[in-house]
Amino acid sequence: MSAHSITLDDLPRDGERLDLAKFSKLNGLMFILGALGTVISALYLFGVFGPDRQAQFAYSWLFAFFFYFTITCGGIFWVMLQHAINAGWSVAIRRLFENLGANIKWLAFFAIPLVFSPPIREALWEWIAAHREAAAHAGAGESLYDSLHHMAYADPHLHLLVAKFGYLNMPFWTARAIFYFVVLGALAVFLRRWSIQQDTDGKFSHTFRSRSFCCLLLLPYALTVTFAAVDWIMAMDYSWFSTMWGVYIFAGCAWSSMAVTIITLTYLRSNGYLGKVVTEEHYHLMGKLLFAFTVFWAYIAFSQFFLIWYANITEETRFYLTRNTGGWWFVSNLLVWGHFAATFVVLLSAGRKKKPVLMSWICVWILFMHVVDIYWLIMPERAPSLTHGESIWIDGAVWGDLFAFIGIGGLLGWATLRRLAKASLYPCRDPRLLESVTVKS
Repeated sequence: MSAHSITLDDLPRDGERLDLAKFSKLNGLMFILGALGTVISALYLFGVFGPDRQAQFAYSWLFAFFFYFTITCGGIFWVMLQHAINAGWSVAIRRLFENLGANIKWLAFFAIPLVFSPPIREALWEWIAAHREAAAHAGAGESLYDSLHHMAYADPHLHLLVAKFGYLNMPFWTARAIFYFVVLGALAVFLRRWSIQQDTDGKFSHTFRSRSFCCLLLLPYALTVTFAAVDWIMAMDYSWFSTMWGVYIFAGCAWSSMAVTIITLTYLRSNGYLGKVVTEEHYHLMGKLLFAFTVFWAYIAFSQFFLIWYANITEETRFYLTRNTGGWWFVSNLLVWGHFAATFVVLLSAGRKKKPVLMSWICVWILFMHVVDIYWLIMPERAPSLTHGESIWIDGAVWGDLFAFIGIGGLLGWATLRRLAKASLYPCRDPRLLESVTVKS
């Protein structure tokens, strides 16, 4: 059927609903893997395998958590952007992004060990361990700040931490972590709720309200993701800083979430869903955005490297010196050639972007490179921090990385599939649906 001949009368009035029974094997497999990975992860997190393994696994948990956090934030971003710019072409696929963003509720649960477990926090963020030591040394009537300041006389490295005390202190850091999930959770929940309500009542007011909501909150969203990335990843080394950090993380959010959506879309269409509302033109447009964010990520990554190299400030160059040492040098090169160059070349062709199966395989590659990217950001800090600079790698710790990755990923996949079955797979009463179905790029 040609796309331009479709009218709203050709589409089911109540949209399409996923029959979860058809996916029971996949859903069950994801739940089993997720539950198994989470149980093993809990043993690590509670220190059952000893304090050393607990500290090593803290990095595994942060890696897995943050990987899925970026994808979830990307889903929220695409929903907000589509509403804010009144995009018509993307209505048919918007529900997939809405369901992806709704995973933020689960991620709030997975963040509990990172925010509230002292052994996990102190293994990941050296500034928290320094604060605990300062609190222990504080004399009668002496504040934590004063004690930390006194410690800086013996260890000049701590002067930077003293200077950042107004931002890096436990009450403020904890409050910020809670605030991030409140903001992102509200965005994901309300936008999805209004979209589903429109499926029932067909009121245009939901579209207008969502657009106003997103226009007002795009900036707070950007700041929330930026500060979360600063607090959880950049602050692992409190002396390091980059003014481009938030944009770098955001580029990965948009890139990876688009890849997940394309894979999900292809899978659903291969099972007989969304065949009338999604065409090759949607793949072409999503491929263009994927290509754009491939270039954007590379631009930001190079700009960050170039500025730090040019400024040659000791506190900044350490980040790249660590990642150009030993085996991490190969990982750094893999990002250059795999994350950017290979993806850039493959996505150049307009014809490839219109082939759903080929695009899905490209997206699998993109997700793999995003895994490498997040791993590269976090793991070079693990061994030097835990061994006090004596090693750059810890043998056997990779098993913890795998369990955490499977545990969180399995449960999020299981939850997403169940969520897909609770409402129409596309916003069936959105006033721009016909524009989306007949889109030509």
